Amino acid sequence: MLLKKLLHILQNLNYENYPFLKYAYSRPAWWKLENRGRLIWTPKSKALYSLSLILVLVTLAISWYEFKLFIIAIIFITVILLPFYLILANIILKPLDYFLKNSIIKKGGRILDDLPITVIGIAGSYGKTSAKEILKTILGEKYSVIATPENVNTDIGIAEFIVQRKKELAEAKIFIVEMGAYRTGEIAKICRLVSPDYSILTGINEAHLEKFGRLENTISAKFELPLNTKNFSLLNFNDANVKNNCGKFPLENFAGADSAQAANIKFLNNFAGLEFEYHGLKFSTSLLAGHNIDLIILAYELAKRLGLTDEQIVRAVKKIKPIKHRLQPIHNHAAGIWIIDDSYNGNAAGFKSGLEVLSRAAGRKIALTPGLVEQGEKTAAIHEQIGKLYSAAADLVLLVDNRSSRHLLSALKQEKFNNYRVYASAKEAHDDLKNILRPGDTIIFQNDWPDAYF
Repeated sequence: MLLKKLLHILQNLNYENYPFLKYAYSRPAWWKLENRGRLIWTPKSKALYSLSLILVLVTLAISWYEFKLFIIAIIFITVILLPFYLILANIILKPLDYFLKNSIIKKGGRILDDLPITVIGIAGSYGKTSAKEILKTILGEKYSVIATPENVNTDIGIAEFIVQRKKELAEAKIFIVEMGAYRTGEIAKICRLVSPDYSILTGINEAHLEKFGRLENTISAKFELPLNTKNFSLLNFNDANVKNNCGKFPLENFAGADSAQAANIKFLNNFAGLEFEYHGLKFSTSLLAGHNIDLIILAYELAKRLGLTDEQIVRAVKKIKPIKHRLQPIHNHAAGIWIIDDSYNGNAAGFKSGLEVLSRAAGRKIALTPGLVEQGEKTAAIHEQIGKLYSAAADLVLLVDNRSSRHLLSALKQEKFNNYRVYASAKEAHDDLKNILRPGDTIIFQNDWPDAYF
C-alpha cells in the first residue's frame, strides 16, 4: 500500500526523480495523503511497482538471513527508504523505457508521413484545449477532423494516439494536435513527429514557470511551434508576451489576430454564453469567458484559409459546447445553485477569466481553490494579484491550505476581506459545501491539484 501511494506521487510528477524525492522527504506523512486521484496502471507503472517490490523483498530476505536480530529495525529503515527503491527501479528501467518510447514515436511518425492529412498544431501556456475543441467544431462543418483527446499533449502520448487511431486518421482530412511542454525543445520534438502544416499559438504566461526557470525560456519553448510550421501560423496578439516577442524569432508565414477587432460584445444572462461581431459577422456561442473570443477569432482566420465560408463558421460557432472542467456551467435545478467547473484551469490568466465570469452571477458568489502550482519565483506576486481579484469578485472564498493558498490568504487579509474559510484538504472543503451553499448561489471551482502538489 505504501509503495503504491509513492508510485502514484511519482507518476503525478512525470516520473522525475529529484522532484519526487524532494516531495517524499519534505512531507514525512506522505502515506496519509488524501487520494483524490488514482494510480494509472500503465505498463511503465506496473514494471516500476514490480521491480521496486522485488528489490524490497530481496533486501528483507537478505537481512533476515544475515541479521535476524535486527529485522524490525531493518524493516523500519526499509520503509523510510521506499522512495529510493522506486528511484532505483526507475533508473534500472530507464534504458528500456527510452527504447520503447522511441520505437513508438518512430512508428507514429512513419504512420503520419504516409497519410495525406493536414496537421494543425496548437500550443500555448493556456487555452490549448479550448482552442482545439473550438477549431475541431468549426472545421468539422466541412472536413472530417480528428484531434488528440483531453490532455494528451506529449510526444509519447501523441505517438501512441496515432498508432492506436491509425484507421481513423487514414479516413480524416485534418488532424489537430495539442502540444504541451515543460522545457525548451519538447514542442520542437513533437513538431518533428507530426510536421504541422498550420498552427495556433494561444498565449504565454508564467504557467509551469518553476520547471521552465524563466519566462524567457517559456517564450522560446512556445515559439518552437510557429518556427516549425510548414505553411502558416496564427498568433494571439491579444497576449502581450506573444505580440511583443514574435519579432525576436525568424518567423515567415504568420499573422496576428485578437479580440480588439471584435465589436458589440455581449455576455448573456444566466451563463447562457456570449455574442460578438467580427468582420461584420455576428457570432453566438455558449462559451462563457471573454478570452474565448480570441480563440474563436484565431480559429475563424485559420478556417477561412482552409476554405470554409463565413456561413459555415458562424453556424459552427453556435454548436460549440462548454468544454468539460474549463469554465463549464452546471445548473443544479433542485438546489437552485450554479456551479462553474473550472477545475482543469491551472494558470493565472484562466483564474482571472473565471473570476470575471463569476462576477456576472446574480446571487452570492463563492470561489473554492487551492491556488496555483509551478509559478516559481512569481508564486507570491501572482497569488497576491489573484487574492485582490477574489476580494473584489467573490462574497465568500474557500481555500484549501497549502503553500500557495497562504499567499491568497495574505492578500485577502491585506484587502480587509474577512469572509473566507480555510480547509486542511480538498475533501474537507467539498464535504462542507452542504453546510455553505444555498439557493441562488454560484460557486466556481478553480484548479484541482494532483496529490503530488500538496
